[in-house]
This record gives sequence, structure tokens and C-alpha cells, in this order.
Amino acid sequence: MKKIILLAFAVVLFAGCFLTNKISNQNLAYVYKTSLSFLHPEFLVNNFSDDSSRLYFKVNADELLYTRQDDQKFSAIVKLQYMLFATIDAQAIIDSGSVTLKDSKGDTVSNIITGHLDLKTGSGAFKILQVKLTDMNRKQSVVYFVKVDKSTTQSRQTFTVMMKNSTQPYFHNYIAATDTFRVKYRDASVSKLFVKYYNRNFLIALPPFAIENPQGFDYHPDSLFTVDISGNDYLNFKKPGFYHFQLDTSNREGLTLYRFTEDFPSTTIPQALIDPLRYINTRKEFEELSNTQNKKLSLDKFWMGMGGNQDRSKELIRRFYNRVINANVFFSSHMEGWKTDRGLIYIVFGAPNVVYKGENSESWTYGESGSMLSINFNFERVNNPFTDNDYTLERAPLYETQWYRAVDSWRQGRVFSD
Repeated sequence: MKKIILLAFAVVLFAGCFLTNKISNQNLAYVYKTSLSFLHPEFLVNNFSDDSSRLYFKVNADELLYTRQDDQKFSAIVKLQYMLFATIDAQAIIDSGSVTLKDSKGDTVSNIITGHLDLKTGSGAFKILQVKLTDMNRKQSVVYFVKVDKSTTQSRQTFTVMMKNSTQPYFHNYIAATDTFRVKYRDASVSKLFVKYYNRNFLIALPPFAIENPQGFDYHPDSLFTVDISGNDYLNFKKPGFYHFQLDTSNREGLTLYRFTEDFPSTTIPQALIDPLRYINTRKEFEELSNTQNKKLSLDKFWMGMGGNQDRSKELIRRFYNRVINANVFFSSHMEGWKTDRGLIYIVFGAPNVVYKGENSESWTYGESGSMLSINFNFERVNNPFTDNDYTLERAPLYETQWYRAVDSWRQGRVFSD
């Protein structure tokens, strides 16, 4: 652990301490609207044996409150509590525990607090971890839900990715051309993995009222090769696309790493700035922006035309592309998050006011829950061997008026539903 003094670790039952009803009835809007939460931790699960899992966590120290403690040091104290459930709707707690962490200013130069704790997750295909993180100095908490996938011994959670010069697992499923990394399987005797390489150009999401013909996926890879994971050699993938690591190519399970644009999840490359505009562009505008020689100049003219003046245009740009970046962070699967159904709705309508999660679904509400004036979107999870973050929107003709009202708001220089 970096920047951590482990004060205490005790596995104790505390049923009812911070959950009295079903998880799926909790409004989780703060997960997608970061301004609603003062802490934004990251979590990663690794199933290192048949009955046990390791929960890795990462906390930004800049988001914590440091106060003078008894030892006269300015320190932050964080308490992490977890409860394990069989499903997202379950009320019976399988296991629970807590860990308390202390970080003192000046201990290290890093501003990231990392660590892990081990859990007895037992058998069963899937489980849900409810993780509560409390800033003890602020006396404020946030709650997150983490899926534990034990459906197979070759799921993505049985692999670990380690970046060069790092002592902690890599928390993301996307890599850059400059990244060098190692992939390890939970069974140390495994020395070789197969890698299927895919280079696909996926279409962006259609408007929520449009009839969609789902794209069939050709599972035949563009190339197939093996990598040796027995030693200390590092991998480096230059080619864009995605790489599927497997023990056995006869099934579809494995670990997938994605090579998107060089600046992913940010958007600084001109074409990467143009592509998401398809949601609010006319076809003619989009083609002109894509085909122009000076894309930067054309982008500036487009946003100036939308905003009417420099200050307003800058604000539109900031809000729009912040949504694009967040969509990439939250919703990326086998394609960039901004291209997905949830990315489409998030970029145009903004972060939802109400989010409910089911075992394989999400429900978003813009407005008050239960109000006839609110807009509701429902998403269903797609069974995708490359990711568990692929959701499709339940489209309907009734969204047409609401969609064009949102798009028109952008085109008139107003951020919609922020």
C-alpha cells in the first residue's frame, strides 16, 4: 500500500448499519454526476481462488479532509466498509467487514491512496459488494456497488494487469500505445495465453426513437497470437483495436484490453472532437466538419455559431466535451463510451437525476421520480464476452419530441438539462 498506515482490520457483522432495504431501490445518480459526491473512489475485483476475492481500491487524497491529529500531524482518516450480497436485490448479507486507513501529509509524494482487502466470496456465478467509504474527519460517506463475477474460472476478474513500474493492478480496461504492461492469471502455473486481436469500426448510437437493427458481431479475429506470461517480459500494443486474452480459444471468456485513440478518454485530437458532434449536427454540417482541411478552425466556427459569442461558446464547449469524457469513463465497453446508448443519452441530456440499477438493467430519470413530466430511459445489459458494461436502450417513438427539444437547446446555445 502507498501512503497508508493500516490502523485496523476486523471482519464483523453489522447488518442494518447502512442498508435497510433493497440495493436496487437506491438512487445512484451520484455515480454518473460527480458533483453530487465529494469522493470518487475506484474499485477492482480479482478472484484469486475458487472461494476468495480481493477488492482493490484507489482514493484521491486531494478529495480528503486533513486535520491535525494527536500526533500533531495533519492526517486524513478513511473507513472502508463492505457488505456482500448474493444479488443486487438481496437483503441477506453473506459477509461484511471494514478497514480503517490513515494518511499523513508528507509521508509520500503521491496523492493516490491505494490498498486491498481479501473477502470470502464463496461459490455462485455473481455477487454484489456494497462498499461504503467514509471520510472520518468530515463525517461524510459515499456508497458504491461492485459486481463480483464468479461465473467462470476464466472471467476477466481472474486476470491481473500490471503496468511497468507500478506495484498496484491497473484499474482500467483501456491502454495507450505507450503503455507497457504484464498480464497474469490467478493460476501461477499458466505460462501462455492466447490473444485474439480485433479491429472493428462500430457505428455510433442512433437517436432514442429510431428503429435499430442490431449489428451482428463477427467473432473471427483479425489475428491470433500467443504471449508468454511466465517471466518478467512486458507487452506493448501499438495497433488500435481490442485484444482478448484467453486460456482456451474454444470458449469466449477472457480479459479484454482496448486501444482507442491516443488521448482516450480525453478528446484533444480534432477528429475525436468532431465525431461526437454527430448527435447535435445536421448531416451536412457533420460532413463539412469531417472533410475540411483545417478542422480546428472549422470547429471554432461551428461552436462560435452555436454560442453567439466567445464566452458562451467556451462554456458550451466545456460542458459538451466534459460529458464526452465522462461518457468514455463510465460507459466504454467494446467501443468508446460516447458511441454507446448510455453515452448518447448522457451527452445530449446530461447526467440523470435518478438512477436505479437492477441485476442486468439500469433506469434513468430526468426530473422527479414518478412525475408525469419526467423523461425515463431504460437500458438492458447485453451478454457480451468482451465486457460486462454493454447496455442497450429500449427505444420508443415517444422519445422523438423530447430528443429534438434537447438537440435544439444545444443548437440555440443552451446546455440542456445540466
